Amino acid sequence: MTRKSLLLAALCCSLGCRESGTGHVARREPSVPAPPASDWRVNPRSGNGPLTPEGSEIELRERYGPSAVDSARIELGEGETTPGTVLYPGDSLRRAEIVWKDTLSRRRPARVILRGTRSKWQVGRGISLGTSLQELERLNGRPFILAGFGWDYAGVVTDWKGGALDSTLAGIKLYLDPGPAQQQSAAYSQVLGDRDYSSDLPAMQQLNPKVGQIFVDFE
Repeated sequence: MTRKSLLLAALCCSLGCRESGTGHVARREPSVPAPPASDWRVNPRSGNGPLTPEGSEIELRERYGPSAVDSARIELGEGETTPGTVLYPGDSLRRAEIVWKDTLSRRRPARVILRGTRSKWQVGRGISLGTSLQELERLNGRPFILAGFGWDYAGVVTDWKGGALDSTLAGIKLYLDPGPAQQQSAAYSQVLGDRDYSSDLPAMQQLNPKVGQIFVDFE
């Protein structure tokens, strides 16, 4: 063997040792490809995307990989829970909770729930966790009505007043939250309780609450 051949063989061996640490080339486990941007939209009226009216937990495991899907009990509010599925349980940006119509075989979603301050998931015209009241007004083309804060259904939008989001968000409930830092403010005290308020009230404009929960109900 020539000197050039010996050097080439030594180089190949060195690279192999670095990769595996044992002198053998390490095998990589097959990975599930990252979903495209369009896969982060939830539309209860469409058969497109990852969460369709006839979907199942089995399909989600095939699509995202077993480590990204977890069977769990989902909080419904007022202390109630139900069997469901969590997508990306350890990743707040990609997390989505799914309640099934068929809870035994975990298929046919009844509701998808998003919670938190930010998310890759979107509904309607690019609305997501963190979208502000003022941005919703702009998308809606007019003020809307939401419930007061400080109770079980705090900040839920109850009426889009015939604006653009009235049809765009059919079957979708948005819950707005001004955040704990504003709960001692004078503006917060003016929009509390089980009653409706207009988004264009000065107190609401000052708080400018952001979407903190999204409920997507499938027919």
